[in-house]
Amino acid sequence: MKLFTTSLLIAVLMALAPLASAEAGLAEGRAAYAGSNFAAALEEVLPLAEAGNVDAQRLLGVMYRQFNLANMYEVSDTVTKNIALAAKHYLAAARAGIPLAQYHLGAFFLEGRGGVTDPVLAFVWYSRTAANEKSGALAARAAKARDKILRTLSTSEKARGAAILNRAAKNSEAARAPRKRSTGTGFIVCADGFILTNNHVVAGCAEVHIKPLVVSVIAQDAAHDLALLKVGTKFKQFATFRDGTIRKGETVVVAGFPLPGVLASDLKITTGSVSGLARPGNNKNLMQLSTPVQKSNSVGPLLDLSGHVVGVVMGKLDALKLACATGDIPQNVNFAIKGSVAWSFMAANGVKAVAAPSTAGLQPADVAERAQLYTVLIECRK
Repeated sequence: MKLFTTSLLIAVLMALAPLASAEAGLAEGRAAYAGSNFAAALEEVLPLAEAGNVDAQRLLGVMYRQFNLANMYEVSDTVTKNIALAAKHYLAAARAGIPLAQYHLGAFFLEGRGGVTDPVLAFVWYSRTAANEKSGALAARAAKARDKILRTLSTSEKARGAAILNRAAKNSEAARAPRKRSTGTGFIVCADGFILTNNHVVAGCAEVHIKPLVVSVIAQDAAHDLALLKVGTKFKQFATFRDGTIRKGETVVVAGFPLPGVLASDLKITTGSVSGLARPGNNKNLMQLSTPVQKSNSVGPLLDLSGHVVGVVMGKLDALKLACATGDIPQNVNFAIKGSVAWSFMAANGVKAVAAPSTAGLQPADVAERAQLYTVLIECRK
């Protein structure tokens, strides 16, 4: 048994080692980039990004957007010059709509600096620079270069350039079209900027917003439908978890933002009771509630009358599906993930939440006032 335990521990440590190494490398990359040490930043970040590390890819994206990556490959003294890579990264930044990158890409195609000489593409990128920049010295230089190239193009080349610009315009309109959005509820769980929500609220999101911020998804547990978000700020107000178990029959309060855009945008509060300590299938990670739950209450905190978190609202039974199966429409059959499950998820991801015994007997209105201080509306943009 001892040998098995030791082997298991070694296996776990070996599995965790790459994660720890990646985190350390990413931290060093961020520090190097912040200090303008581009060579060191690239040495740490590029391998992680190519290996699929999402945070490293995001940092690389920031470097694209801020135009530094391509520029340092072209002119920096701290990185070995690589014109082909500069062209590649100028292209990424140009496609993202950065006028200065578009201007440099025009020069690359005009002069053949990236290995390809193409006056039509030079015309296209100078045209896009002038259109995006609209005014100022860069727009004037781009327009002058565009017009000079245009005078040298044949009829077929002009047609090709116009076709490329038309496609780019259509793609730009499509990118500006409103993206599909969905919402859910989350709540702040500690002073260090961590927010707890359901995994189904943030799964598949291109961006997650808590107005006015774009927030990072730090950890996800699809099996228990939990996720952690992180914002780069400290919080004075956050939820406290109950130190102890909940009992059947106890009164509970749900806080959330159901049906935003249909109902008023303020926090909604409903009350009910714990009607069961498991859900169908005897899943003891969940509890059954009589508390009304609407769409987008996920993942509102489930609170006792001390204002402490005893669970995380997960959703409601599909009434229409059950009615078709049984001939009866269930009323207020909803579920929450037990607070102990959420606590374990947070602890496994390094989040130190606060717990306290539930001794106070507050009115639901008092619980609601406290919940307003740490409950947030989450928007998923796909």
